[in-house]
Amino acid sequence: MKAILGTAGHIDHGKSALVRALTGIEPDRLPEERERGISIELGFAHLDLPGGERVGVVDVPGHERFLRQMLAGAHGFDLVLVVVAADDGVMPQTEEHFDIVHLLGVQRAIFVITKADAVDAARVEEVREELEILAVGTPFENSPVVVVSALSGQGVEELRGVIAATLADIQPKPERGLLRIPVDRVFVMKGHGVVVTGTALAGRVATGDELRVLPRGVSARVRELQVHGAVVEAATAGQRVALNLSGPGKDDIARGDTLAGPGPDLATTRFDASVEIRPSAGKPLESHTQLRVHHGTRETMGRLMWLDGIGAVQPRSRAYAQIALAEPLVLCRGDRFVLRDQTARRTLGGGVVVLAKAERHRRSAGEVAPRLRLLAEGDEATRLHTVLALASSFAVEPVEAALGAGLTTGDVARIVRRSGDARSDVIALPGSGEPEWLIAAERASAYLKALLDAVAAYHVQHPNLPGVDLEHLRGAVVPVVDARLFRLLIERLLADAALVRRGNLVHLPAHEASLGGADSELARRVAGAIAAAGLMPPIVKDLADELRIDAKKVATVAAVLVERGELVRVAADMYYARAALDEVESRLREFLTREGEITAAGFRDLISASRKYCIPLLDYFDRAGATIRVGDVRRLRRA
Repeated sequence: MKAILGTAGHIDHGKSALVRALTGIEPDRLPEERERGISIELGFAHLDLPGGERVGVVDVPGHERFLRQMLAGAHGFDLVLVVVAADDGVMPQTEEHFDIVHLLGVQRAIFVITKADAVDAARVEEVREELEILAVGTPFENSPVVVVSALSGQGVEELRGVIAATLADIQPKPERGLLRIPVDRVFVMKGHGVVVTGTALAGRVATGDELRVLPRGVSARVRELQVHGAVVEAATAGQRVALNLSGPGKDDIARGDTLAGPGPDLATTRFDASVEIRPSAGKPLESHTQLRVHHGTRETMGRLMWLDGIGAVQPRSRAYAQIALAEPLVLCRGDRFVLRDQTARRTLGGGVVVLAKAERHRRSAGEVAPRLRLLAEGDEATRLHTVLALASSFAVEPVEAALGAGLTTGDVARIVRRSGDARSDVIALPGSGEPEWLIAAERASAYLKALLDAVAAYHVQHPNLPGVDLEHLRGAVVPVVDARLFRLLIERLLADAALVRRGNLVHLPAHEASLGGADSELARRVAGAIAAAGLMPPIVKDLADELRIDAKKVATVAAVLVERGELVRVAADMYYARAALDEVESRLREFLTREGEITAAGFRDLISASRKYCIPLLDYFDRAGATIRVGDVRRLRRA
């Protein structure tokens, strides 16, 4: 069975003794633990259920000084045994451990009253009432209560049966998603090398897999894999695993690190969350409070900031917050975490990660929390759109969008295919095949409008130019996006007939380059001079000298004449009258139809022009698709 059974409760209430009675395994591994009779570190065992299935067991220390260890072990619990000694009853660490498993989202609990042989029945009932009070208003309110004595064996078999029945109703963790295993133990085994253990939170791991040690970024490969002491080929979410790794040394990995599969970087120093303040906080928790953040097996300092102008949140209340971290945590949407005060004396609260990689929010009034609520509670399509809308970057890669929305890349592809119309909240680029970028529709629409406005403004400023250069346009609109992404957006406008493209220039469909009075006269002179020269027209510089005008002005006027169809640009500084160029092409086609091929020298003799004109003309006809170059000759290009 893919589930983890954990313990919780005050020191010396018999948690380890209960694990021994249930499993036959001693969870206290350290000599110091056995000498002092208290648990200092996490203990591990496995429990065989009546149906033959086996579950992992994590036994946590009960002393307040070892709460860090308790938090490191409790993150993967599916079912918790809240252990209370009959003689002591509910104690401070009982309450704190109870708060922690509640904050970590543990699905189910069983209250276990231990040391029943040391008290009378009346005392057992008093403790039962204390547990009922403890559970009021929590998901564990109607959890079963089992009375046991690890010493005499009273109630142990009954407890085993209740555990089996409760686990049968628990929803297993999904195997899909990126593999994540928070590391809770690292040691070196002679002849094998580095071995790490942990509870798989998501995904699947198999022998031979390449893994990453996050946030360090160290690479590792799984040499061997064990579950409950038995060698296996693969393990999945909800199982405790031991991995023999090749690659990292003992100093390259430690408790608090996370093993992850290949994929995007999951480490973050700022996240948004839904945060619950527990009664143990004792007073309202103010914005900008410094505190300790516990997630998985890692602890770091952080600063909590309530969103949308909230100054403080009362105990037993919940609100959205951003938490800035002193050191990175490896987070995903939906992860649970616990918040404790700076002195590590009190548990203040905890919550659920809503956006694992968040941007710093500017001061706002009621703008951020509604979006986070959509991200926390919305359906798949709503969550995807919200991640894109909250992103600081204009477009987001599908794998990053999937991670932020708590989806797989397959989910994202399905949503994009399903909503691929003009009304969609998500724009995928390119529009067919595997998308490279996703953009919130309103953001894409605003950018496309800005592009069209920029083109229109350019036409007003430069009415005599046929269009605006694409690279100039990319730099003129904020944000300045990736060059390939920009081309895909331009193609979208071209497909919608919102823009027209000519070479590297674009213009609005209604735009026609126009020339004012003096320029109109200049255009007449330029066109006349080029037409009069026939098959050997002057280049731009020579024409400028002849007309006694700036060469840039001549090029501008010539570009307008090209737009009108009066001239054809053959080379960078060479223009032909349309009639003259048509005559050259006609002669060339007639010759090639008859002879089959022509050399540059033959072409020169054919049109009686110098090499200065022949080579640019032949290159032009190649580009235009009329001819094809084969070695030193040209032939007609066949359709």
